[in-house]
Amino acid sequence: MCRQEITVGSKIKDLKKQVEYYANLSYTTTVVQQDDGHGIYYLARVIELPGLMMTGDTPAEAFADLESVKREWIETNLRLGNKMPEPVHSPQYSGKVVLRMPPSLHETLVTVAELEGVSLNQYMVYTLSKSAGRDEVLVKERKAPYRK
Repeated sequence: MCRQEITVGSKIKDLKKQVEYYANLSYTTTVVQQDDGHGIYYLARVIELPGLMMTGDTPAEAFADLESVKREWIETNLRLGNKMPEPVHSPQYSGKVVLRMPPSLHETLVTVAELEGVSLNQYMVYTLSKSAGRDEVLVKERKAPYRK
């Protein structure tokens, strides 16, 4: 019986370590304003942890409520044997991309960058950032032609 208590105790300690590990990862959290026809509220959720979401009357309240249930949600999923994902944002991104393009596009980009007085790299980062920001707004407004 003593041996069984040690095994159960070890499993509980191991589970607590796993819960703490996952609870302290930098998951992607969003807070979005919602209107269900009865009034405005805020929905907070963790992108990588489906089903982990909370609502509140303010963004801060929704986020705080989400944080207050996160450990319990993680523990429940671990007990059920569910695989816990890692955050989508990880240090594996170097910021460097090899990009192939038609020579004519390359020439156009170099020309525009020179006219703007910036490097090709700066111009491409600016243009991509501008486009990504626009696309993010379209997705949020549900007007993007390639919505998920």
